[in-house]
Parts: sequence; C-alpha cells; structure tokens
Amino acid sequence: MSNTEPAVFTFPTMRNLSKEERKSVTHSEFWIPEAERELYKRALQALNAAGVPYVVAGAYAIYEHTGIIRQTKDLDLFFTPEAVLQAMAVLKNEGMITRLEQPHWIGKAISPDNRDHFIDVIYGMGNGLALIDDDWFRHSSPAILAATQVRVAPPEELIWHRLFIHERHRHDMADVAHLILCKGHLMDWPRLLAKVGENWPLLLSQVMMFRYVYPGYRDQVPQAVIRELLDRAEQAGEQGAAGGDEHDLTRGTMISRFSFAIDVNEWGFHDLRSEKIAQMQRHPEIVKLEASDVWEERADFNNPAAGPETADIEE
Repeated sequence: MSNTEPAVFTFPTMRNLSKEERKSVTHSEFWIPEAERELYKRALQALNAAGVPYVVAGAYAIYEHTGIIRQTKDLDLFFTPEAVLQAMAVLKNEGMITRLEQPHWIGKAISPDNRDHFIDVIYGMGNGLALIDDDWFRHSSPAILAATQVRVAPPEELIWHRLFIHERHRHDMADVAHLILCKGHLMDWPRLLAKVGENWPLLLSQVMMFRYVYPGYRDQVPQAVIRELLDRAEQAGEQGAAGGDEHDLTRGTMISRFSFAIDVNEWGFHDLRSEKIAQMQRHPEIVKLEASDVWEERADFNNPAAGPETADIEE
C-alpha cells in the first residue's frame, strides 16, 4: 500500500454468514416496508415542497456511505433549531401527530394510523453538547429515499455525533469504523478535528480502534491526524493529574447516561450532562421551540424515564 496515495476500500464478498447475520447486516438495495415508505415519501415530499432544509441521518445515511443495511424502526431527519417549527407545521398539515419529546434536542412526527411508524425530528444532541448546525447541510450529499430526492448527512458529522454513543445496549464504534473504512480517504479531517474540539480523546480512541480492526487500511486516517491526536495526548499526560474541582467531575454521562448513573447518584460525581442540558434549555431557539403551539403532544419532561435518549435514535 502506497504511503502517498490513500487506500480505496472495496466491499469484500460476504462469506460464512448465517441467515440471521445476513438479516442484520447486508449489502444490497435498501428496502423499506410499504407502510413506512409511504409515510416517509409523503413527509419528505412535503418538506421539499415547503423548502424546509433537512438532512437524512441514521441507518439510511449509514447505508448511503457504507452499503450496510440494518433493520430500522424510524427515519431520522436532522434540522437546525430554526427550521424545526416550520418542519413540524408542514408535517402536521400532512396529518401527522407532532410530539415534543425532549425540548433540547428531539421531537417526533407520528403516523395517526400506526404510532409505531414515525419520524424523529432531531435538532441537537441528547447530552446537551451541541445543536445541529449548517455544516450538516453544507457538506451533505444528494441521494434518493422513498422515491424522493434528499440530502444525506456527511460522514464527518455522523462520526462526531456517534462519538458520544457508548451505552451498554447501544455502542456506535462499528458505525464509526465502517464510515472511516469506506470514506476516510475522502473525509475533511481538519473539519472533524475542529468539530470534536476538547472532546478529541473520543476521536483518538475511535481512530486507534479503527487501526486495530483494519490494520491493512491505516491510510484511511491521515498520518497528520494521528500525529496531532497523539501530540495532544502527550501534552495532556505531561500536565499531570487534574486538580481542584475536576476530581469530582465525570464526563461519563456525556457518552452514557445509564452506565455512569452510579457515578452521579451514589458516588457523588458532578454530572456534566445535566449541566449541559440545563444550559441548552436556556438557549433562545430552544425556549422559542418549546413554547410553540405546533406540538399536539408533549412527553413528561420532568420524568427521567420519559422520552428517548441518544441510545434510542439512529437505528
């Protein structure tokens, strides 16, 4: 493999897979059950006709970038917060039930005929870290879904989003590895580095995992990126152990609310996730969005068990 030219991944023949394995991971045409397909088609065409900007994320975006198919129960559409109210008004006009799940990041448009069929309207991150911004649209790519022209979320932003999903029952390491394998040689790595910011250790861990999983495709991650991340790790190590209040801080809840609940509830660690969510709930766009009368239903926001979490989306 050349050191000057990036590796180009070609899909291997899928051998020795059981029937059940082929159901969960396949490489062919993406098939959507008819009832969901008609719901998605109607919603996407209505949003397009109204000129509402959105990108398709979740399992459909993973398919577009990697060819991997897995069963999914919904459609994930990403919007900037400024576009959410218009989007929900359009979907409501199409006869869908509009539901606000958690004000800082997600709502739903639900089929009135079958509530198991719905569209996740996502405009932020479940941990309160960030809102969906224009980069998701600026760097998106065209595709066809449910016989409708759409834009698909870029791999850089998909990876950034997935760095924070580390639940016991849902872990996105494989998605990140597959995105790097299939798109790494085409990705804008400086933009991804800028996006992750102070959360760079999560990217470093995923990059090193990728190199372990695919030792023959190291060129998918530029050496300059590896060097930059390792330099940051070395500098952090030279600074020594954190002092002061950081001894009582856990970032664990930023990547898994459930797995690190004991840290907060029993061990007395400061919960950065709750702090970030509280800050996001005061954001002017979120305040405006929550106050709107476009919502026909609202989840019990004060009940920690109510509404979806990061681990429950993008399947």
